[in-house]
Amino acid sequence: MIDTWLSHTKLKDAYERFMKKLLLGRISANQLTLIGLVIGLFAALFINLSAILPLEFELIIIACIMMIFSFILDTMDGAIARAEEPTQFGGILDLFSDRTVEIFIIIAIVSTDPLSLIWPGLFSLGAMVLCISMFLIVSILSEETKEKTGTRKVIRYKKGFMERSETLIFFFLIVLVVPWRFILLCLFAALVFLTAILRLKDGYVLFKK
Repeated sequence: MIDTWLSHTKLKDAYERFMKKLLLGRISANQLTLIGLVIGLFAALFINLSAILPLEFELIIIACIMMIFSFILDTMDGAIARAEEPTQFGGILDLFSDRTVEIFIIIAIVSTDPLSLIWPGLFSLGAMVLCISMFLIVSILSEETKEKTGTRKVIRYKKGFMERSETLIFFFLIVLVVPWRFILLCLFAALVFLTAILRLKDGYVLFKK
């Protein structure tokens, strides 16, 4: 919801102009994506270590900071990609990196208390698979329909409950608020599943005719 709202504000245009002026020609969108991927994986590692090493609070703070940096880099690579003209591989790499970081962070969270968090963790991963599957299936069918009909309509999903910003907020809270991890992870899984249902509804509305 936050991402959808921001995409319709002047803030996005101002941010992209700033990123273009600051980074265009100095670093590529794919390089930013890969740096964000590495930082996100290190965030997952520090989450895991927080349950093993004595410096739990310090490691959790470091992990949260790394998650924020990884998210910022994800927004930067999108801004630079649009300035460079997006490529199909760049989109694939971005999708791969985002999902990889999210999966490893959930695994790391579950590893801090496997007995309590295994089921909401599995539900979260399953809901993520369902959500991205709905997105990709509808997108692919939409492209096929566009080719057959010759229309120029591009699929636009209605705002969902769980976009990148909401995912970051939930991960931040789940990692930081240790006693509430079970409840927050269950809520995250439920909202991702609900987002998948909304994507299914989008598909029905798009193809019912």
